[in-house]
Amino acid sequence: MSAAKEREPAEKATESEASPPVAEALHAVQKAMEDLAALLGADSTATLDAIRHAGRAASDNLAGFADDAREAGRAAQDRGREKLDDLSAAVRRNPLGWLAAAAGAGLVVGLWRNRRRS
Repeated sequence: MSAAKEREPAEKATESEASPPVAEALHAVQKAMEDLAALLGADSTATLDAIRHAGRAASDNLAGFADDAREAGRAAQDRGREKLDDLSAAVRRNPLGWLAAAAGAGLVVGLWRNRRRS
């Protein structure tokens, strides 16, 4: 029996949801486990069980890493959205002040660029 045939549904779902590099790594680990199982033969069931357990642990670690990275990305996106919402609210509260600030910044940048060309 190969390790690929004995995968649990949760492992299949994790692999299908994983990003391409993670899926490739999972496939490489799985292939290595199958090759090792073929070298050991069918008599060493304890060794095969240990290999399967190690493979599942590695798969869980990779899935956990992918989940953590996904959560960190979502959190950063949410923080950016909150900052943009705060800025938008500030502009709505005082549009003339922000327009004056933008005009002043444009004037300063224009004068600085004009001075550098001289």
